[in-house]
Amino acid sequence: MNVPMSWLRAMVGGLDGDLRAFCEKVTLVGLKVEGIERLAENISGVVVGKILSIEKHPNADKLLITQIDVGERGVQVVTGATNLSVGDYVPVALDGASLAGGKTIKKGKLRGEVSEGMLCDIGELGYSRHDYPEAPEDGIYIFMNPQPLGADVKPILQLEDEVIDFETFSNRPDCNSMIGVAREAAAMYGKKFVPEAITVNEAGDGNASDLIEVEIHNAGLCPRYVARIVTDIKIEPSPLWLRHRLTASGVRPINNIVDITNYVMLEYGQPMHAFDIENIAGRKIIVRNARAGETFATLDGIERKLDASMLVIADTEKAVAVAGVMGGENSMVTENASAILFESANFNGPNVRITSKKLGLRTDSSARFEKSLDPNLPLDAVNRAMQLIEELGCGRVVPGIVDAYPSPDSVTVRNVQYDPKNINALIGTDIEPDEMIKTLSLIGIETDLRMSATEYEAKIPTFRSDIQREADIAEEIARFYGYNNVPSRHTQFVSSSGARTPIRVFTDKIYAAMRSLGYNEALTYPFEGPDVFDKLLLEPDDERRKAIRIQNPLGEEYSIMRKVSLNGLLESLSVNFNRKNESARLCEAAYVYIPKALPLSELPEEKFVLSVIGYDKNGGDFFDFKGVIEELLSSIGLLNAAAFEAYASGNDGPALPFMHPGRTALVNISGENIGYFGELHPKARENYQIGERVYAAVLDLEKLFSLASDVKINVKPLPKFPAVERDIALQLKSEIPAAAVESAIKEKAGPLLSGLRLFDVYQGIQIEEGFKSMAYSLNFRAQDRTLVDEEVSTIIKKVLDNLASKLGAVLRDK
Repeated sequence: MNVPMSWLRAMVGGLDGDLRAFCEKVTLVGLKVEGIERLAENISGVVVGKILSIEKHPNADKLLITQIDVGERGVQVVTGATNLSVGDYVPVALDGASLAGGKTIKKGKLRGEVSEGMLCDIGELGYSRHDYPEAPEDGIYIFMNPQPLGADVKPILQLEDEVIDFETFSNRPDCNSMIGVAREAAAMYGKKFVPEAITVNEAGDGNASDLIEVEIHNAGLCPRYVARIVTDIKIEPSPLWLRHRLTASGVRPINNIVDITNYVMLEYGQPMHAFDIENIAGRKIIVRNARAGETFATLDGIERKLDASMLVIADTEKAVAVAGVMGGENSMVTENASAILFESANFNGPNVRITSKKLGLRTDSSARFEKSLDPNLPLDAVNRAMQLIEELGCGRVVPGIVDAYPSPDSVTVRNVQYDPKNINALIGTDIEPDEMIKTLSLIGIETDLRMSATEYEAKIPTFRSDIQREADIAEEIARFYGYNNVPSRHTQFVSSSGARTPIRVFTDKIYAAMRSLGYNEALTYPFEGPDVFDKLLLEPDDERRKAIRIQNPLGEEYSIMRKVSLNGLLESLSVNFNRKNESARLCEAAYVYIPKALPLSELPEEKFVLSVIGYDKNGGDFFDFKGVIEELLSSIGLLNAAAFEAYASGNDGPALPFMHPGRTALVNISGENIGYFGELHPKARENYQIGERVYAAVLDLEKLFSLASDVKINVKPLPKFPAVERDIALQLKSEIPAAAVESAIKEKAGPLLSGLRLFDVYQGIQIEEGFKSMAYSLNFRAQDRTLVDEEVSTIIKKVLDNLASKLGAVLRDK
């Protein structure tokens, strides 16, 4: 919120000291200062001058030579302005003056005639006709009344001010107003701020209740609606002081009626809206939910589609405003308005926020309403607006107030009990109870002594909804006591050794193994959007589409909890590919969230999985990636227990439409499926705009941890005796997988087999159709002796017999 210091000083005396010191102090109190702006800081050397004479330039048809009195002397200025007359008082930028935009004025000659300065329009002073409507559209600004000659124009035109930009916290909507900031600033200096009393002289005719009726259909979304009527409207520009305060606060002046509603919003933090009462059909305001599919044109000229969750302000025929967000074109106040209805209402904060987000329309009003305002604020705000209406002569206030307040008892002063001893113990101070009472009273919290001398009761005003318990009282006292005044004390604590959990140690080991294989650890969001399922080619009825929706998402793309782990890594891979990186290899150990039922009735299953993904423009295929998975399993001692099975739709495990159907394998350890790996489906890859083959794996880390915990690693000395190597080439049916062959070999090779490697697969003219050739290298070694050929030949014969009986494999002789 932008707070002009001239306005704040008018509300709270004694703030005339150094601005930076004030900002430091107010920051310690809890109002975060985002920045300081000094309006018209760069404008200098512009003074009031009086035109004494005007002559045509002898060498230019469109230029004039003016003689101007600037006080102690006269200056000659050459200008092209056509709206000047002798005797006019105008702003004159003298030699060396600085104007808005960094422009500097220098004495010189124009077409041979000396010009000692420049006459200024309002734009050259950093403002526009919205701020100074009396300024001409195209011409020099002329003062409405005579001004002291030679005087600086900045204080005369109220150009300068110091503006502090405060960050507004969601739990302190009261500080989104000048009164709220003033209350805090006054308390900071030990003063109690009391808002100016509001008096309304109801000079209009009749009674408001005879002119308008208010009916609330949904009190949950609109707890209160206050309306007042003003007749004999005179729409004109607001006075300079009001326009300046609006401009300095970042709000553009429009006319006196609109300016008053904006002024009260800034002063009280309560948004207001004005309707031309002639546009209210049936003279009745109905606060209701929008109808499904209802359309509505807002003040910005855009027609918006509403839904039944949104609240609208309507009359008997149509909607006239989206509650808490923006009014409609069909009820806007024009210069012909003779009577105006002023709305000051309270709306449900979360509903306003959701409506604003759905419509893509965030306004000053919605930004305040969405923080849940005090329902007791609308009455003060509308009366303050009526007071300004009368002070500025904008119209006559009709007697009476239409106040629809279905449940006034639902919002009352709240009592919070506290013990000064507990407060001091929590803060670490020795503040006297009387001092606490005084501090709380400065911010509107009155205190009563209760049953004993140690128990007090604080009466929390309705504008401080953030104070709920004793700890909140302690915070208020600490803020104004000063956190920097809290004495330093040695912290006493009992040391305890920290340690990582076993699964964290295991995960670190996994990451270390992946780093050694060239994969970098990634960290992706657990939130994603529903479009992920389309990118991953999941069928419309796939159970994985039933994900947990987030109640307050940052956007649709972050609206559900992750249920498939690959999306975040694929997005990262896509960024790398489209930034011309030749290769990218990523891994992540993270949770996926699987609901047991929707809507949620209990916490979902959180499954801890390892996701591995990568591409390489320089090559690499399925078998290279299989080697990565094998090395990973080897690092945790599970490779010998692992078996790889070609994936086929319908076999054990989930459907994998995002994986290549012919280049995907399931990983089984000790008969249990722990994940899959392979090549990403080309269509899925295209959905992520990756132009290279992508290889991915997803492994269940909790299962891996459980299986690895049971593995005992036997350490053996380095071999002393040489190995014997034998190669065999087998002919067998094409559909038999390599895993089955290797299993049959190991079954009969016995403990002397120290190595097994497939080094060739062949299908061609030398092999019968429907068959293939697979060549293996087998290494045998004994720890206590050198093997002889007869021993190895006997083992080879057993292996070949087992291959023949189980798989129908025959030894190729050539």
